[in-house]
Amino acid sequence: MANVVVVGGGFAGLTAAARLAKLRHDVTLVEASERLGGRLHGHTVNGATWQLDVDTVTLPGVFRDLFRKSGRPLERVLELTKTEGRRHVFKDGTVLDLPLGNRGDQHEAVTAALGEDEWSPWVDRFAEPWDVIRRTALDQVFPGRPAVDRPMRKVLRPRRTIRALDKELADERLAKIVLDPVRLAGQDWRTTPAFTAVVHYVERSFGRWRFEGGLPGLAAALERRLAERRVTIELGESAHEIVRESGRVTGVVTERRTLPADIVVWAAPTWPAPLPAPRALPVIPASRTLLTLSSEAPPMPEEVLVHANPPIRLWSGGEGRWTIEHRSGEDPLRALARTGLDLRAFVVDRTDLAPSDLVVLGHWGWAWNTWTTALDLPGVAPSGGLYFAGAHAHPGGTLEAIGTATAAIAADVGPAPR
Repeated sequence: MANVVVVGGGFAGLTAAARLAKLRHDVTLVEASERLGGRLHGHTVNGATWQLDVDTVTLPGVFRDLFRKSGRPLERVLELTKTEGRRHVFKDGTVLDLPLGNRGDQHEAVTAALGEDEWSPWVDRFAEPWDVIRRTALDQVFPGRPAVDRPMRKVLRPRRTIRALDKELADERLAKIVLDPVRLAGQDWRTTPAFTAVVHYVERSFGRWRFEGGLPGLAAALERRLAERRVTIELGESAHEIVRESGRVTGVVTERRTLPADIVVWAAPTWPAPLPAPRALPVIPASRTLLTLSSEAPPMPEEVLVHANPPIRLWSGGEGRWTIEHRSGEDPLRALARTGLDLRAFVVDRTDLAPSDLVVLGHWGWAWNTWTTALDLPGVAPSGGLYFAGAHAHPGGTLEAIGTATAAIAADVGPAPR
């Protein structure tokens, strides 16, 4: 049995702790705030809560595996429901309601909206890249550069950037489906590798899903799971340093004490001394506008991506609450009105969050500076019992990406001897 210290009580920390405790290790989770769950709980203003990210997930198998390998299976704990898809609104007035989770449904929708289906065969090409990425960098702890051999390079073509994909789709509207989410995420088309577009294959193959009770429901279920697994939880205690001897971790230094540790999973957005800081640059998140709309507002799908210049995404949190993600200095409601989606008359309440408001709430990932950024992320090639997981670590900040990371960490640590 190893002494495991998990630093950070967000989704990464919760899932790492649950998995490692089930493997019979003695797990202590240290969280600086007074509540577990982190950003799963959303952002609350005057008693109402909005999610700052789209509250659906793909790769549902990641979450089923998490619950199955840490206790009772997901279907006995929390309902997971498939969503309908995503609406795309283009500047020429075209509306495409793109289903997720089925190739045939996408073919029919694209053909009906655009006249022909150039999309499906283009997405098909990412089947092999997805298989390589999954086996090499997700199903196991990613060893970094040693894994990037000639066959992998041949499939992923890592030097190609997202910008090159613009020329592969003759219909500008389909190209916008690929390019605009990258721009909205704060990434540069010229330095973001083209293989990241594999997300469109993943969403088409596995769909998007919503948890019963939303992400707060997921947080509550994971907190119960930690109690079942008898994880020691220390709230209101901030960790800031790791202790190492002969290349291996031996402890975590908090504001109160030094906790002995054989394994450390650093799942907090802070960076531990005395390690050198990552070389990558953090992403600056897009602004968020939080709306409450009246019951007279026009009906909309739960997620809408408006391909304006710059693009705008909005999603529903239920009960008339909507989050708008945008990168323009212009009022997003005015920009939406120009596309035919005028919500201004239905706004009951509004809160605007600038990037400076958001960066203090956690980590938003790293900016791509060519494909080699993937080799420099925290969590790549872990050694000495120190692991990283979360939005600041490999393979990325989505819940499904974090879920694969903590699964790989648990597999790498392995079970304690009986």
